[in-house]
Amino acid sequence: MTLIATPSRTIRLRRGYGGQVSVGAASAVVTTALIGILTAHAAAQRDSGASGERLGPNDPFTVAINTSTIESAPVFLAHERAGANGFRIINGGVRNVAAGSAHAGTNAETQMLAVLPTNTNVRMLMTTAEGLYRIIARKSAGITKLADLRGKKITTPRNTSAHYHLVKMLASAGVAESEVTIVAVPATEMAAALVDHRADAISMWEPEAQNALEALGNDAVVFQNNGIYRELFSLYASTDVLGDRQRRAQLVDFVRAVLNATQTVRTMPRSVIPLVAKSINQPEAKVSTSWRFHAFPAALPKEMLDVLTEEERWMAKSQQREPLSRERLATFIDTSVLAEARAK
Repeated sequence: MTLIATPSRTIRLRRGYGGQVSVGAASAVVTTALIGILTAHAAAQRDSGASGERLGPNDPFTVAINTSTIESAPVFLAHERAGANGFRIINGGVRNVAAGSAHAGTNAETQMLAVLPTNTNVRMLMTTAEGLYRIIARKSAGITKLADLRGKKITTPRNTSAHYHLVKMLASAGVAESEVTIVAVPATEMAAALVDHRADAISMWEPEAQNALEALGNDAVVFQNNGIYRELFSLYASTDVLGDRQRRAQLVDFVRAVLNATQTVRTMPRSVIPLVAKSINQPEAKVSTSWRFHAFPAALPKEMLDVLTEEERWMAKSQQREPLSRERLATFIDTSVLAEARAK
């Protein structure tokens, strides 16, 4: 666990986010700094692709990604390198894959579990990024340790990786999810809710967690333990694509391009940050500050099935259904595409 107190500062915001926001230790004024990015990420985690049109045989190879987050860095770079003859990017995720409106897509592992009950054609191929999440809380709410979250109001997008992160962190301190109040706050008001005391803490992805930290200043306390949970932002494809010779070949080529891009993302991040900042419409300084809260494995974590099995029990309870068995979950992991891409 890490405790961080951030001094007062001034944050310069972009594109209609209210210009300049002066932030103090005890009080702060937060305008609409989270417009767009929070909405896009929440949509990509939960609701994207539900009404997307199914792709036809002449459509270009299409990848649905979260176009608002740093986790998409390897895909952004692979896309730039591919040029006009490469693949098409749309905003979305695993629901697009399930609906046939994308040939491949990325999302947190929680979202595959969310769609599996009604979309058994989805397969996980590899993890492209890891989100090293944090909980940001107000010390003035009497919070100095994780257990102090008991009885507090916490905002997080329900049924997302950030929500599951919160549940796991609470459990590590002996606090049940039922012992806190999950506050429903519009996506564009989450940091403001923390500052104006509608919420006492926030479990959120980057760079929104950083925005909240800066907004609270010296009133901020940070809880981070990624040994308890880290987001496994993964790549998915459908059985239709995997079973189609032409589309599978395109998928393998795409995965190979992501593998190559990941090498650059890991070893030369400063060369990639300007592209990522432009792609997600965030200042380079913000992306640079938030970068260290990510990892880019481009691999399938050995503990993935263990993670999915535990998470599935939580997701199934939320969806009021019986959880899928470990053996059943194993059938939704496909290692063959990654092996093909690495072999060439």
